[in-house]
Amino acid sequence: MWRTTAIATAVLMLAGSASAQRHDGALEVFKTQRDIENRLMASDLATLERVQDQIRGACDRLVRLGDDLLRAQKDGEDLGGYTARSSDLRHAESELTALLGTADQLRATVGARRAYLDQVQAEIRRMEEARQAAGDELSGRWTVAIDPGGLTGVFDLRLDGTIVTGVYQLSGGWRGSLRGTLVGNDLRLERIDTQQGFVAVYTGTLVQRGNEKRLEGAWEATNLAVGMPGSGTWVARREAQPAQP
Repeated sequence: MWRTTAIATAVLMLAGSASAQRHDGALEVFKTQRDIENRLMASDLATLERVQDQIRGACDRLVRLGDDLLRAQKDGEDLGGYTARSSDLRHAESELTALLGTADQLRATVGARRAYLDQVQAEIRRMEEARQAAGDELSGRWTVAIDPGGLTGVFDLRLDGTIVTGVYQLSGGWRGSLRGTLVGNDLRLERIDTQQGFVAVYTGTLVQRGNEKRLEGAWEATNLAVGMPGSGTWVARREAQPAQP
């Protein structure tokens, strides 16, 4: 019951937040809980397997003791022997009953854990599908201005998890590829030019300016050329996404 309540509470908290970062945080919480429950499930199943082995042993012992008592009585064993063997049988029966109760409890635990895991996995799937449907805040075309030098152009970026890839075209005929990471709202890009190779590192942050999302940050050259600036600033504005048909 407490697990179901925990899921419902987390979902309500998520629904009340418009933050993609919180969405991702909640998703990671669910994934962590799933991993924990899977480890606990493996432990419960291993314990149940051991108990099943003990039940087999207890059943064999109970049958053997019963057979021994019957054979001894057929052979004319006295009352003292019968009483001792009966006591051993009752002890074996009690041991078997206790093991059967333990196995029943373990099976109930495994069933409850499986139901909870199914709920968690369903919620993870729902959240991942919702995130995919909503897209992300980085993938797409960005209009870029780079200073000093007044370079302008476009960055076409694609986000996969935290990995960023893309291509660019800048005034002056510069073009090439981009690679980097986005962690939270912090972006790091390496710019690889088709003519000069690895030329610069761009760092920046996704910020909200009114109704507009922007990338703002600094850059630093890695392939210094005579007369060219070694560092500066940059800003990018995301172009409007085309309307879905």
